[in-house]
Amino acid sequence: EDHENTPVPLRRKNSVRVGKKVISELLESDNVAHAVTILQKALDHLEMTQTDGEDEKEVSKVYSQIIRSLCDPNIASIVNEMSKRKDGQALDIQESILWRLFTKVVESGYVLERDAHLTVVNQLVEAEQKSLSLQAMYALPRREWDTLCYRIAVLLHLMQTPKQIQEAQGLLSDYGKLDLEIANPIAPQDLPPIHMEMPSMKHVTEADQFKLWMFYQAALSNSDEEWRRTQESYETLRQHHLETLERKGSMKDWAMEHFFLETEKQQIDRVSTDNDNTMIYVALQKSQFEYGWQVYQAMEEAVNESTPCIVMHLCWVAFRQIPIADITRRREWEHRAWSVYSRFMCSEYLHPEQSEAPGFLHDILSIAANSPESIVDKKARYTKAMSVYQLLVRLHFHKLLCDDRVLEPILCALLYECQGAPSHIMSMSNKAFEIWDRKMEIMRQDNVSVYSLSMVWALLVFCLKSGNQHDFEKILVFLLKEGPIQDLPSSVLAPIQAFHDTYACEGCYFMNYMFKHIEFTDDNSGNQPVMMNQYGFLSDSTQTKHKRSSSDFLEHPMLRTNIQEVQANSLGMAILIGASKGEEMLSKPMHYSTKKAKAIIRHCLKKKEM
Repeated sequence: EDHENTPVPLRRKNSVRVGKKVISELLESDNVAHAVTILQKALDHLEMTQTDGEDEKEVSKVYSQIIRSLCDPNIASIVNEMSKRKDGQALDIQESILWRLFTKVVESGYVLERDAHLTVVNQLVEAEQKSLSLQAMYALPRREWDTLCYRIAVLLHLMQTPKQIQEAQGLLSDYGKLDLEIANPIAPQDLPPIHMEMPSMKHVTEADQFKLWMFYQAALSNSDEEWRRTQESYETLRQHHLETLERKGSMKDWAMEHFFLETEKQQIDRVSTDNDNTMIYVALQKSQFEYGWQVYQAMEEAVNESTPCIVMHLCWVAFRQIPIADITRRREWEHRAWSVYSRFMCSEYLHPEQSEAPGFLHDILSIAANSPESIVDKKARYTKAMSVYQLLVRLHFHKLLCDDRVLEPILCALLYECQGAPSHIMSMSNKAFEIWDRKMEIMRQDNVSVYSLSMVWALLVFCLKSGNQHDFEKILVFLLKEGPIQDLPSSVLAPIQAFHDTYACEGCYFMNYMFKHIEFTDDNSGNQPVMMNQYGFLSDSTQTKHKRSSSDFLEHPMLRTNIQEVQANSLGMAILIGASKGEEMLSKPMHYSTKKAKAIIRHCLKKKEM
């Protein structure tokens, strides 16, 4: 039997026994102080990570009851009074018996009863611990979440500073789904996703989903006055247009009035469509992606030439803001983007000569290059990107085949895949140069000279991976004849030097040329050396050497190039996660000058007639 002076055993098999003793003491108001003493000692010594055949449901039941009791106002006041510091100050919430017990149980792998868990969340909110309350909410496994859990979690996201609108919308999307998929935390880019069933969602109806959506809108309106006014103004104007059309549609005079009715209807439709497009754009700017998508769906056939690009950009911005781990939502937005592409590509609303067309294709191709399906189907991103590109080739859309906004995400898809077997690397490199050659041929025919140094850099990386001398020389000739050789970023020189050292010459004067100090040449250049690796990524650290993994870009977000173009960011990520994966990366000082850049390029072309 237990005695007051008996020390608390250290083995987890006694956790239920200790818990029951605490409960019995808590239920006796005169013994609350004694119960707190027992619990404090238990928290210092109780080890809940052993197994010893203990019934998990029994542990959950016992400690859920303790937590509910600790949250009772009468008991809580006694506990708080007893737990004060020596100076009379109350303990921080993280030091409280409630929080220590809660974390002890959760970290041991036990799942508290849902109402007990939510009671802790509520206590944290009342203590103004908004961030901690959100952490506690997500400590309850998602498979245990019911409608109340989703409502509380949505509200908690909106209570954070700044508001976590994207995360709240993610919960709206997940609510009602019978299963979810999340990326494997060990290797999110390589291992198959984790499938998670949601049994509590079996009885959720569309009406329930709508109620949660309205709850979210009401909560957001209360905290974002500007969005509330914008939304109300839009909804009022939309309702006015609908009522006007209904009223005009009831007219019975089918003479001249019919002509005027159709004319006015067209005018109202046009104004309404412009209003819808504007609202989608505002929703995008406010990160109200789900609301923007609902506006688009409600438009049905009332669209115009501006709609495709606005809606596709909505899909891309929403997609890229969803965490990589949330595969279910990323897949949903990708599906939406492809539905927009299928509807509008080559339609009366999207002509290849439109100035918006490259942006439309950039967004769908960017989604394809980052498709979550590539985790399961390794060819997914390549297949999707090339299906769009081949359509442009078949239809002879030359303007789009030369636009870097269109070609950049395609090269990203190829760079992601440029790893593995040498034959596969060669195939990706050949495809990249096929795209480049077609672009250059069209530009020569049209007597146009437009280029992107980011794409040139990416092509040099393909050369470094494949070892293709012919393609390498092709890029060097382009740089000397058409490129800005006087202002070439040093990041472009890094793969040139690496190709030379790996494939061209062995032990010649130009080995490691850009990465060593050349007397007089570098002394007079006025440039300071910069830390850089063989792919052209800058580093602020001293000499480092490590292997790349698929998550390195996330772990080292400061890795960047000195190519001052927007495309360099997305191409850089594709190289880091794809082409350079598993390779040793050595950062060392690069001593750059235009004179040295010309020298190394001309040396590499020494056997080629200029």
